[in-house]
Amino acid sequence: MKRTGGLAVATLLLIGLAALGAHFHNAAEAAAERDESDRQAVAVARQAALALTNISAQTVDQDSQRLTALATGDFREQFAQQSTAFRDIVTGSKVTSRGEVVEAALSSSDGTTAIALAAVRATVGNAASPEGRQRQYRLRITLEKTGETWLVANLEFVP
Repeated sequence: MKRTGGLAVATLLLIGLAALGAHFHNAAEAAAERDESDRQAVAVARQAALALTNISAQTVDQDSQRLTALATGDFREQFAQQSTAFRDIVTGSKVTSRGEVVEAALSSSDGTTAIALAAVRATVGNAASPEGRQRQYRLRITLEKTGETWLVANLEFVP
């Protein structure tokens, strides 16, 4: 009888350990998926910051298309509505901007929406100043996950 009781306890202990192991495995897998999703959100935020700060009068249409391809919702609609004015300003003033993302990171993320902050350095020139001037920008980029893809829902300059 003692032997049967010990076997039952050992069996229950093994089942409990297996269940605990499965739980920890699932938790680790979910954390890895969240980390990958967060990395993807930051990558899209970097792309958006680059698309916004790398423009020229010669390539303004392609430059606009790059940003539009990363956008969604109201931000996409607003940018589309203002694209003609944007194009006119860039071509009329012969604007050139060459930017680089100095740093980008997530401020928050819940798996479907994320807020990223980006520090950008750009050399911006125009017809009056063709050699360009160094500018520093900080951007707050709100992202939404559509399917498996992060897209920019809002982009704003912050002081």
